[in-house]
Amino acid sequence: MRTLLFLAFIALSLSGAAAEVTVLANVNLIDGSGAPPRNDVSILMEKGRIRDIVQANSFVPPVNTEIRVVDALGKFVVPGIINAHGHVGPPPRDPQLRQYALYGVTTTTSMYFDQDDIVEFKDRQRAGELRGARILTVKYRFMSPPFIPGSEVKTPEEARAKVNEIVAHGADFVKVWIDAGSGRFPKLSREFCAAVLDQAHRHGKITIAHVFEYADAKMIVDEGVNILAHNVRDTMIEDDFIARLKSRNVTVISTLAREEAMFGFADAPAYIDTPFFRQGLSAERLALLKTIKRDEQRKDPQQAFYRRAFEIDKINLKKLVEAGVRIAFGTDSGGDPNRFFIQGFFEHRQMELMRDAGLTPMQIIQSFSKNASEALGIDKDFGAIATGKAADLLLLSKNPLEDIVNMRSIEAVYLGGKQFQ
Repeated sequence: MRTLLFLAFIALSLSGAAAEVTVLANVNLIDGSGAPPRNDVSILMEKGRIRDIVQANSFVPPVNTEIRVVDALGKFVVPGIINAHGHVGPPPRDPQLRQYALYGVTTTTSMYFDQDDIVEFKDRQRAGELRGARILTVKYRFMSPPFIPGSEVKTPEEARAKVNEIVAHGADFVKVWIDAGSGRFPKLSREFCAAVLDQAHRHGKITIAHVFEYADAKMIVDEGVNILAHNVRDTMIEDDFIARLKSRNVTVISTLAREEAMFGFADAPAYIDTPFFRQGLSAERLALLKTIKRDEQRKDPQQAFYRRAFEIDKINLKKLVEAGVRIAFGTDSGGDPNRFFIQGFFEHRQMELMRDAGLTPMQIIQSFSKNASEALGIDKDFGAIATGKAADLLLLSKNPLEDIVNMRSIEAVYLGGKQFQ
């Protein structure tokens, strides 16, 4: 049967036929649900979705349908990576979304300030014009002074009106940014945050909070936030707070790659000389990273602070996972280019750091598939490889359940059922 499938693939490739159904044949499937892998299956993709998943030895070609069969014997298939905390901006969007996709990120959030054309942009994506990763946006971040944009509205009443405005202009989620920046900035008040969250929930929108300190995390959870966009990083969390997260179904995103990058370039890490890292930035930007950025971090008086935050994040992440709190995958990648939070690479570095924190490969895979899709409210269509869901998936040459760094062995990215190139 495998020989017949391979011959069919060759025949169609030579004929140049426009296939309506693409079949990934003879693969080992890790579907993102947490279920054990299924070996030697064939995945049928049609019109951007998973048409069927069958055992390879029982595959029967659909009648009256042109088929393109890819014999992927011995390869592994996993869901596309959903990045629940990313940044797409400053513009233009397309190069950033393309880079995400080439690294296997098929959906990302944009926690930046997106222009009103985001509605039309997402409409084109839904229609199949995928020039890179799918995008979901907060549209605007509610922040404290001196940040402009972000701090134009001052009162709870103005905050509610602003929520109405951004929802009308395409916001998928509503986000508050609560951080004193080591005492440099005032924080958004509890009353202000409560108004933002309440108005967002009136619109049926998922709410997200940027936090650093434990006290702020406890406050915003009590006010009904749905997602913590970062882990608590100033102190170890306690059992009663973990219980509160579980009882309120709050999702936590741990951005270890971001925390490491606040100091890690000072250590001249070996990964910056690998081809996998270098494909994410130009030679000129790499030179700046290895000189100016490295020296800047070495001289940074807050380096010890950042290193401690990174270690606390790892400890708290492990505690949350062991307690059964939903952990969604996120990195804080993108944004200001001078952060060097490399889109795409950061997602793979995050997986490696989650492994080092004590998570299993399956737990990490679930974080960027099932958990992220549930947290973002897109699990009807994304987050698992299952019949009827969007055909966003990765073909790997190595088994990621043996070591999560094998997620880097990407042979093909399928976005909406089409191989992305």
